Amino acid sequence: MQKLRLLLVSLSHFCVDSYASLLQPVLPLLKANLGLSLAQTGFLGTIVSICNISQPLMGLWADRMGRRYLVIAGLLLCAIFSPLMGVAPNYALLVVSLALGGIGVAAFHPQVFSLAGELSGERRSFGLALFIFGGTMGLGLSPLWLPLYAEKIGLHALPLVSIPGLLFAVLLLKFVPLDNPQVKEGGTASNWRLLGRDAGPLALITLIVVLRSVTGLGFGTFLSLLGEERGLNLVMGGVALGVYNIAGVVGALIAGYMADRLSPKGIVCVSLLLSAPPLYAFVSTEDVLMGYVLLAVGGGLLLASNSIMVALAQELAPENSGLASSLPLGLSWGLASTSLPIIGGVADGIGVAETLKYLALLPIFTGLLALFLPSSKRD
Repeated sequence: MQKLRLLLVSLSHFCVDSYASLLQPVLPLLKANLGLSLAQTGFLGTIVSICNISQPLMGLWADRMGRRYLVIAGLLLCAIFSPLMGVAPNYALLVVSLALGGIGVAAFHPQVFSLAGELSGERRSFGLALFIFGGTMGLGLSPLWLPLYAEKIGLHALPLVSIPGLLFAVLLLKFVPLDNPQVKEGGTASNWRLLGRDAGPLALITLIVVLRSVTGLGFGTFLSLLGEERGLNLVMGGVALGVYNIAGVVGALIAGYMADRLSPKGIVCVSLLLSAPPLYAFVSTEDVLMGYVLLAVGGGLLLASNSIMVALAQELAPENSGLASSLPLGLSWGLASTSLPIIGGVADGIGVAETLKYLALLPIFTGLLALFLPSSKRD
């Protein structure tokens, strides 16, 4: 494991996922400022993820590039355009800034996951868990600092947060080898044949992550609005989202470590099945402190299998690791995100809390479906 280079790549992932999560903590503020319905708000939450549907195409392109230039280009797009949401004067320009940032997210992830897997050596699941730890910490910390930033400094100053992303783009170019060792002369046809051989298992991995992500994105997008529905202020709603995302970081790190020693398939099944009761109990309780505990347990279990699913896909198709990585990442999340406007529409009718209760039950079916996953080479 090339620890220092993996650390630098993980910190860059932290920046990208921080930019990708700038919207959710301030959704109630934007909703009030622009007079949006919950369905429109749900569409905002799905823009970045919809852009991620292009990740398989980015992955195909990335697997045939001699240099991983999309890592740098994606980081720059996120750093420049995502923070512009803070100065967007209307809904249309807000959508444009989020979409351009979302394209950056889609471009960045396939190549950088392939790169992180190579830098991890033989400990791929744990290395990818560390890498995902960096990205998810960005998701987890944004809800903690951004509401305070919006209240004390103002969203108009949000473009200042572009600076770290621009800095890390320079550091990646200087210190991380971006050559793609998988590119071979005339290797495209054989790679397609190998990919076709594993199409069924890859499709199952994708389906499981789509279903899991419907619950994950639904909770992540509407948690702050649930807080608003229950009379909590913007900062308290951000704390709940931060607890949820950070618990996912911890869960993924622990599961990734365990997957190098136990059955990855078993970990995926058990974590999904066990996530439903605490998530349902969280929505049902009015006790704030107990709610945080239940949300942390449920969120940690729900998101625990992130790195495992990527590692399984990369094992199935090592010659197409960029494309394989994109299936349980951008494509799955993008497809799942198309449910957010529907979820928002349901919440308009029955309330956010009742809607989240239904979402909390979905991992039961998803965990049972995971029983049909292919076994890892380590099983």
